[in-house]
Formats: sequence, structure tokens, C-alpha cells
Amino acid sequence: MNFLIEYLALGAFLFGIVAAMQAIAARLAIPEASALSILGIAIGGSSFAMVSFAPHMAQFLLAPLIDPVLPADAYLWLFLPPLMLQAALAIDVRHFLHDAAPILLLAVVAVVVATMCVGVALSALVPYGLVVCLLLGAIVGETDASAVIAIFRNVGAPVRLIRLVEGESLLNDAAALALASVFLAMLAGDAADATLGSGLKIFGYSFVGGAVVGLAVGRLTASVLPLLGDIASAEAAFTMALPYPLYLVANDMLHVSGVVAIVCAGLVINSLGRTRLSPKNWSHLQMVWDQIAVLAGAIVFLLAAIQVPHLLSGESWYDLWLLGVALVAAFAARLLVLFIMLPALTRMRLSEPIPAAYKLVIAWGGLRGALTLVLAMGVAQNAAIPQDARTFVSVTAAGFALFSLLVNGTTLQWLIRRLGLNRLTRREQAVQNQALVLSTREVDAALAQINTAFHFDPQTVTDVASEYRRDLSIGAAVPDIERTVNERDRLVIGLITLATRERDLVPEYGDGVISVRNLDAMIRNAGRMIEAARSEGRVGYYRVAREILEFPLHYHTAKLLHRLVRFERPLAAAMVERFELLVCRRAVLERLREFNGTRLTPLLGERLTKVLDSVISARIVPADHEIAELRTQFGSSASALERRLLLLFALKQGRSSLEAMAAERAISKEVFNRVRQTIDQAWKAAIRRPRVRPQQLTHVSAAVPPLEMSSERNASPEQT
Repeated sequence: MNFLIEYLALGAFLFGIVAAMQAIAARLAIPEASALSILGIAIGGSSFAMVSFAPHMAQFLLAPLIDPVLPADAYLWLFLPPLMLQAALAIDVRHFLHDAAPILLLAVVAVVVATMCVGVALSALVPYGLVVCLLLGAIVGETDASAVIAIFRNVGAPVRLIRLVEGESLLNDAAALALASVFLAMLAGDAADATLGSGLKIFGYSFVGGAVVGLAVGRLTASVLPLLGDIASAEAAFTMALPYPLYLVANDMLHVSGVVAIVCAGLVINSLGRTRLSPKNWSHLQMVWDQIAVLAGAIVFLLAAIQVPHLLSGESWYDLWLLGVALVAAFAARLLVLFIMLPALTRMRLSEPIPAAYKLVIAWGGLRGALTLVLAMGVAQNAAIPQDARTFVSVTAAGFALFSLLVNGTTLQWLIRRLGLNRLTRREQAVQNQALVLSTREVDAALAQINTAFHFDPQTVTDVASEYRRDLSIGAAVPDIERTVNERDRLVIGLITLATRERDLVPEYGDGVISVRNLDAMIRNAGRMIEAARSEGRVGYYRVAREILEFPLHYHTAKLLHRLVRFERPLAAAMVERFELLVCRRAVLERLREFNGTRLTPLLGERLTKVLDSVISARIVPADHEIAELRTQFGSSASALERRLLLLFALKQGRSSLEAMAAERAISKEVFNRVRQTIDQAWKAAIRRPRVRPQQLTHVSAAVPPLEMSSERNASPEQT
């Protein structure tokens, strides 16, 4: 019982420290990891004094931290799986895939290059052998994005820069762990792993095998989630059951990378879960995992940092010289990858160009975090390595991590501002100014409404409105966006905004209203429209928008079966699925038209939103054309399909209205639960698709209806 009480008190102590340091780091605008490392070192360094002045307190609180019962590897087992899964769930998969080539270069190749550079540079200066030095290189080769992402967001760093660093951190932990395990096996004298060539084979097998296992498990998990009854807590609990068994099976049973398996599983769940869970439940799932990751990451970092004074206790001036060599070699390796290898990807058209300023920030922002410290602790406890070599690796790795956190971490914000990466582009500045002006109008209306309720002095309301404008630097001379940004740029902004809004609207038609396959297709199509509009303007937007009207492979297969063996059920099912796709796409387009009129007109100007409205209309025409054809094919059965969709939308809206009334206490919880049960029963009855038999299957067309382009003929060359 005393053991349990001690660890419960220790947990409360750690949570309190984490909360305080998060607030302090935010106030001082420094990385949370840097603040935690400073505090951890202070706790570890003061333990000797506390033993003398307050022995009971030291024994109760500090002894479990300074001399933990668990080995260093236990930190990886306890904290790494949930941290990796949350990182994979939080990233934008579409953007991740778009920058897959540079991310893989930074996450895998950069770790290997850093390992080689650090290992070769130090092997000429120390007597411990090349493998020991390569082990050190692998430990310091990984980077910790969590330590720098907060800075990037605070100073307004470009989105692509944040994406590259987040993507790098997803997989470089796995690469560093895999390499470190190879070198540890070589040092342990395992004959099968005693050569560098066999070690690299093991590394490749571990990495690829982990990816395959993770993809399969992620797909299976995404298939199970919709079966949990749309219960947010059950869905979150099921995902919480995933990381530890997957890490165990992958590492100890299949002998592949557990970290890679978890990351790949998380990416698959991220990609498919948005269409298999309701938007509200998906947000709840991410919120739960965000909180888990914040606490787990902070605690493991603090626990590792507390051990640093003990790791560095025997450091000499010669050790500082070796640390300097390791720092220079690692930084040179990073510059080599960023300024020589990365441009090669651009020349091979595998990646869009990355500005030099981005590369400098990525190089300087390669902070080493908790994983480096935990691996250093593990080496310090590994009896298979000679004592001198253990001390060399653990001391140098700990010093490397501290230098990056206390020097790179505290100067990164200055570097970003020095390079001007916190400044908006001309296009972004114009949109921001217009948005501020519009928000000011809404604030004025809100203040007037508040004054009606509170009966304040009208002059006070006027003064507050003026102060609001002054605080946001909004004056009478804000330039008109129609004069400061040309029509082509505003058209690109509008098309990207429409495609982004479309992607956000699609999941609202989930919960079985239309098939998951249709939802996935619509989200993929909207994502590709964003990229096409950014690179090719309206022409690319139209081209990608038209692709979803192409008939998929399963439709052609079903049509072939019908023609050869007169088997009509697959073709009828495919036509029903297509009918639902077109109807829901038509509904999304109407909502886009409303969004364009209410939100984009004041933001981009009336002239341009008329052009955008014509773009939406051009997409509606072929959808209407094919819906009419399918109604003819289905005959009277079309009304049954339409009735089903309409009833589902009505039930969904009714449930949302009841939830709002219950939240506002307009109805009691008991009334809400009783009515919700009735709605749920009606939903289960309506979710089943009616069996329909198209009347004219032999005349089904497989041609894609033409996309109406008449509006483009009336547009100016600059608009197109």
C-alpha cells in the first residue's frame, strides 16, 4: 500500500510540475521542452542538497525520480507508443503524402547520414571503435518536433515549414531506434548482426516490415470503429487499446519496428477515420489523444532530464571537446542533406522547391529531445558495453541534447524572425486586412446588441469600438483587396477556399447516409482540387473536379457481369451508390454556393465571387444531368432512394436540435434520452438501403457527362 501511495503522490507531483512549466514556457515564449529540461536538471542537481536538508522529502519525492525502479527501456515502452500514435493522428495526411519525398529524406536518410558523419568524425578521436561512435550518431540523429512546433506556431511560421518538421519527426524516431538497436546488437557480439551489411539488412527489414504491419492493423482498426455504435467514448477507448499491443507484437514477436508500425497504423486511421466517424466524434478522439500526448511527452522529458546531472557528473574538458566535434558533424550532416540531397529531389520532380530560409530553420531547429536522453540512459545501464564506452556515449548524447535545447531552442524564434518567415506574403496580408475589416463590422454590430441588453452609455460603446480598431491596427486607410491583389491571385484564393470548405463539409454526410467509399472519394477529390487550384488555377480545379464523375472500376466490373451473365445485382448496387454520391455532391455544391455568397463576397469582392459562383454552377450542371439520367434508369425506385436520404437528413437534423436544446437546459436529460431513443430506432430502420431494380440496365451509359465551361469563355484571360 505504501508503494501505491508513493507513486500516486509522485504522479500528482509530476502533473503539477508539468502544468506550471507549460504556463511558464508560454509566458516566456520558449519551447516547453527547454523549460522542462532546465527544471529537470535543477531537480537532479539539487537532490544532493535536499538529502542533507530534508531527507524525508527527498526519499518520498526525489528518490523514485533520481533512482527509478524501472530500467531506461521502460520509458520507451510506457511513453513512446502513445506519443507516436497521437502524432500520426494529428498530422494532415494529404499534405504529408504531398511532401512524402522530402519528409522521407529528412526522416530516414538524414538520420543515416548524421549517424555516419558523427560516427566517422569521433572514431578518429576516441579508442572505443567505429561501432560505438555509430551508436552515438544514431542516438543523436533523431529530432524532436514537439520542442519547436509551438515556436513555429507562435511566430506564424509558414504552414509548409511546420508540415515538413512534423513529418520528419514522425519517422525519424523509428529510424534512430532501428539503427541504435542494430549497433547495440553488434556490440553485444551477436554473430548474425556482427557486420555492417547484415545490420543494414536488419534495418531495412525492420522498417519495411513495421510499415506493412502498421498499414494492416490501421485498416482493420478503421473498419472496426464504425461498429461501435457512434459512441465517442467507446471509439476513443478502442484506439487507446491499440498502441501497446501493436508495439509489443511488432517488436518482440515479428521483430520489426514497433514505432513504424504505430505510425503507419495511425496514418491509416487518420486518413480513413474522418469518413467513418462523425465529425464530432473525430474531434473528441483527437482531443483525447492530444491530452494524452501532452502529459506523456512532458513527463518523459522531465524524468529523462532529471537524470542528466548524474549522466554528466564525470564530464571533463576533453568530453566537451568531443561534444563540440559531434555537434559540428551533426550540423554539417544536416546541411548536406538539406542543401545537396534535397535539391536533387526537386530536379527529379519528386518534390516542390524548398526555400533556403526553410532549410536553415530546419537545420537549426533540429532539437534533440526525450528519446535522445532515454537512449543515453539505456546505454548507461547496458552491461554488454564496456564501462568507458558507456560513459562516453551517455555523456556525449546527454550534452548534445542539452545544447540543442538550451542554445538552438532559445534562439530559434530569433532566427525565424531574422529570416522573415513570420511575415505574411502580399496575398496573405491583403486577405488578413480584409478579414480584419469584416470582423470589425461584426464587432460593431455585437457591441450595439450588447448595449441594448445592458443599457451602457453609447459613448462607452463608441470608445470600445475605437479601441478595438486601434489594438488591431485597423485604420481608415486599409487598402481595398480588389486594388491590391490581382484577379488571378484572388481567384486562386477563392478556389482553394471553396475546395477546403468542400472537404470539411463531406464528413457531415457520413454515419451511413452515403457509403464510406463515396465519402473517401469525395474527400480525396476535394484535397486534389486544393493542390490543382494552387498550381494550375481554374483549369486544374475544373480538371480534378471532373474526375469524380468518372465511373470507378467496380462499376465497370458490375456492368461487365451484367452484360455477360445477366447478373444485375452488382450493377444495381453500383448505380445506387453513384446516385447517392451525385445527390450528396449536389447538396455540397449548393452549400458552397451559399458559403460563397455570404462569406467570400465581402472578403474577395462581388465581382470575383460572381466568377466563383459560375464555377460552382458549371459543376452543378453535369451532376444534375446524370442525376436525371439515373432517375430515368431507376423509375419509381428513385423516389424510394430520395425518400431514404431525406429521412436520414431529417433525423440527423432533429437529433442535432435536441442536443442543442438539452445543452441549453430547454429540455431535461430524461426527455432528451427518451426522444433520442426514438430517433435512433428510426435511424436504424431508415439506414438500410431499399432494394431497387433499375428498369433499363442495358442502356446505362459509362461516359462522363461534359463539364459545363461556358462561364469560362466569358472570363478574362487574367481570371483563367
